[in-house]
Amino acid sequence: MNAAARVTTDEAEPLPWGEICARYPDQFVCLVDDVHAEPRSPEIVTARVVGHGSTHDAAFESIRDLPKQFPRCTIRFTGICSEPLIRPCLVVDDEALEPLRS
Repeated sequence: MNAAARVTTDEAEPLPWGEICARYPDQFVCLVDDVHAEPRSPEIVTARVVGHGSTHDAAFESIRDLPKQFPRCTIRFTGICSEPLIRPCLVVDDEALEPLRS
């Protein structure tokens, strides 16, 4: 089955983020037409789900061959992340602050 047969634009209606999490618990979801709370905010108010699955790739698979129909998409996880976040390590001590004092 090709991707065009699996996804149609009329299949998915815009849903609030809470409803998306309730329908697809602990899954990756591929979202289009997402509306954010504020410009450049990570908080999604509503979006259309066009793919979902247990992995990032599985969620994206349904629209992989449809770049013209879905030029922009977002993939999010609906559950709680159990892996530690990767954050840069920066230590600011007296030695690092010394050049700023001069």
